[in-house]
Amino acid sequence: MAAFTAFGSAPAWADPVVEDRPPVSEQVGPGSPSGSDPRGGPDAAASPEVADPDGLRHTSYVAPFREARSIEYFVVAQETLPAEAVDAVRGIGGVEHVLTVDAARVLVEEQATSVLGVDPSAFRNHAPEPSAESDDIWQGVAEGRIALSKDVGTERGLEVGGDVTVTGGRGDVPLEVWTHATSGIAGIDALVSRETAAELGMPEGNALVVSAPGTDLWELYDDLGEVLGEDVSVQLVADAPEAPGDGDAVPPTVIERVIAHAESQLGVPYVWGGTTPGVGFDCSGLLQWAFREAGVDIPRVTHDQWNAGERVGFEDMERGDLIFWRSDPTAPDYISHVALYLGDGMMLEAPRTGLDVRVTPVRTAGYAGTVRVHT
Repeated sequence: MAAFTAFGSAPAWADPVVEDRPPVSEQVGPGSPSGSDPRGGPDAAASPEVADPDGLRHTSYVAPFREARSIEYFVVAQETLPAEAVDAVRGIGGVEHVLTVDAARVLVEEQATSVLGVDPSAFRNHAPEPSAESDDIWQGVAEGRIALSKDVGTERGLEVGGDVTVTGGRGDVPLEVWTHATSGIAGIDALVSRETAAELGMPEGNALVVSAPGTDLWELYDDLGEVLGEDVSVQLVADAPEAPGDGDAVPPTVIERVIAHAESQLGVPYVWGGTTPGVGFDCSGLLQWAFREAGVDIPRVTHDQWNAGERVGFEDMERGDLIFWRSDPTAPDYISHVALYLGDGMMLEAPRTGLDVRVTPVRTAGYAGTVRVHT
C-alpha cells in the first residue's frame, strides 16, 4: 500500500518519500468509531518473531524501551531539514517530542518500497507496543537487518530469516529480513538503521516524527505548515474525532457508479500495491480507483481512507460506505483493511494474496468502524 511519490531525476530510488495526499482538512471527517477476516485477526499482543536472536552480536548499543510515545504527524521533505526548522517544530505549543529520521523510496526485491532510517533506541518508543518492547527487534535493526511491515512481508512472500536485495542510490545492498513488524505510520513499509540508510544513499534527516498528545490537531497542522513551509509534506498519523468542516456525503447516484466500477473488477487478483484495472488491486487501491472513476477523490492508503469522511455506527451502514478492520497483530491499533459495503450484510473487497476481488458477507472479527465518504 505505497503512499508516497518519489521526486527528482534518476536514479529515483533513494529520493525522499513525499506523500501524495489531499490536505489534512480533507482527510478526516466528523464522528468517532463505534467483531473471520481473511487477512487474519489480531492475536494476543506478543512481540513479533525475529529471525535468529542467538545470532545477535550486541556490538551496537540499543537503549531499553522507556515509555510509549504517540505519533500525531509525520512530516517529510526532499532534503535534509535545517536544524533551526527542527528546533522550531520542537518549540510549537503542545509538542512533547520530535524525532529526526531518514525517508526514501528504495527497491526491495525490485519493488518500490517506502523505508525509514531510524535510531532504534529512539524510534522504538514510538512503535506499536508489541514491537516497542522487544529488545531483539531493535538490536537486529541496529546491527544492519531490515524490518518489513507485516503487510509487505506476508503479501510479497518475503519471509523472516530470508535475504532481500535492497537497491538505493548507491547500488544493491543485501539485507536479512529480521522481522515482520508494522511501523504504525501509514505507507511506511520497512525500517532500517540510519547507518544502513546511509549505505543505501538515502537522504539524511529529511523527515520528522512529531509527538504532541492532547493537542488540537488542526492548530498543530497549521503551526507545522507555518514553521516548515509548503514544500514539506505533512501526514496525519493520529485518529482525529472531527474535522474543522463537514462537507456533504457522496450522493446515492454517484455511489451507484462507484459500486458499478468496483463490481467490474470482480475476479481480478489481489496484488500488493496494485492499482491497475483488470490486472490487480490491493484493498485500498481498488476503492480509490472505483471512487475516482465516479469523480470522487479519496486518499490512497487504508489509514487515510479511514479518515476520509463521517464515522457511522455499524447498524447505520448504508450502501457505498467503507468498512474497516484492525487485523495486524504487530500493530493492534493500526487500520489494516478496508472493504465497500453493498447493503444486506454484503461487502466487496480485495482480500489478500491468493484471493481475487469478491463479494462476501460482512465480517465482525477485528471490525474497527465504518466511514461514509464526504466531498
